[in-house]
Amino acid sequence: MHGKALPYLLLMPATLFLCVFFLYPFALVAFEAFTRDGGFTLDNFRTMTGNWKFPVAFWNTILLAAIVVPIQLVMALLMATVVSRLETGRGAALYIFAIPLGISDLAAGLIWLAIFDQSGFLNTLLSNLGLVDRPVMFLGYQSKLTIFVAVILAEIWRATAIMMVI
Repeated sequence: MHGKALPYLLLMPATLFLCVFFLYPFALVAFEAFTRDGGFTLDNFRTMTGNWKFPVAFWNTILLAAIVVPIQLVMALLMATVVSRLETGRGAALYIFAIPLGISDLAAGLIWLAIFDQSGFLNTLLSNLGLVDRPVMFLGYQSKLTIFVAVILAEIWRATAIMMVI
């Protein structure tokens, strides 16, 4: 009996952790989303979908996923192929490709902000190369395309490594 119970005993701390920190909060959020004043309702979803920003946000999310996921998949497969075929330097290549996994989302956001800011690295580089006369507002609301491209680049960089590992 001891041999059959041991795997379950070893899984119990991880299972308990997942239930406490993921399953319980998920159930709580789902309950809150569908209730108001103790009764079942869809008012929260009506409020969300009735907001004037919802259609734009929804279609931007769909467009982002349609662009980013195929690019990430192709890049991740290429990166995994490179790592698996290398005989020497495999560890170094894997380390370099997996760098985004070791950086928190907050730190990555600050890095990308430092790159795309009006006085950031990219504008400094473009100015030093003589490609622009004045700084480009990559993250300004004046150009929705440049901010969308910046988000695409940051998301591709952030999540391609995890797709490679998977």
